[in-house]
Amino acid sequence: MEELRPLLLSIAYRMLGTFGDAEDVVQEAYLRLHREPEVTSPKAFLTTVTTRLAIDQLRSARRQREEYLGPWLPEPAVDEYVDLADRAALSDSLSTAFLVVLERLTPDQRAVFLLGDVFGYSYPDLADILGKTPANCRQLAVRARRRIADNRPRFDPSPKERDELVRRFVAAAEDGELEALVAVLTPDATFTGDGGGKGGFPRPVHGAGNVARMLIGAFGKFRELTTEPVHVGGQPALRIHDRSDRTVAVWSFAIAEGRITAIHGIVNPDKLTHLQPSGHPDDQS
Repeated sequence: MEELRPLLLSIAYRMLGTFGDAEDVVQEAYLRLHREPEVTSPKAFLTTVTTRLAIDQLRSARRQREEYLGPWLPEPAVDEYVDLADRAALSDSLSTAFLVVLERLTPDQRAVFLLGDVFGYSYPDLADILGKTPANCRQLAVRARRRIADNRPRFDPSPKERDELVRRFVAAAEDGELEALVAVLTPDATFTGDGGGKGGFPRPVHGAGNVARMLIGAFGKFRELTTEPVHVGGQPALRIHDRSDRTVAVWSFAIAEGRITAIHGIVNPDKLTHLQPSGHPDDQS
């Protein structure tokens, strides 16, 4: 049954956007399974309990996020450092931009959309998992798709071109070349930072010129840091770390039609503990 854990963590993380909460939900699901010796399908049982616990957790978390200082972003699932099930096939659904869009959904809508559209569960299966009718689940799916249709991120298909664009972005930012930096951004580009009251970025920055000037200022403070190209949900990102390899920030990029449309920057140290080197004070694992 332990072979199901990666799948369950994949569902729980996409529901909640935090690794600690996802692990707690999955662990509780296993504990409940051990208390139910008559279960005939452990996979169905664990998926159902994980999903229902995640829905309850998400409802509670949303109330907490209303009091969060500044924008709230999910913890970054950096491909090179985090192992989740079916990453190659489902990687786009792990991107920060995609998870941000999912925040627009109700917990039930999010569960139906993820399990149905991402993991391929049928409406009868969804009905069993959520304790609803197939018709109810179909309605939830339609509403979910409608709510995210206009905001679902569009990604350029070529990983090589995306990575090259981010390389040019870093070079322009490090050299303080404003025009070159503006050129790799869409006119309506945005930068959203999550500091949780422990860093900068109290509000999003809008517009290529404003974003570029902010980025040049930020990179001016990175002189003693290293920017490492990584990927989050298959999309290009930067892991910014110090000389001791402590992660101080992760920036994820959304790229469409050859330019950067959005950057999501996480500097809240509480959301980076899973990326810290073993034994570092910030490593709470």
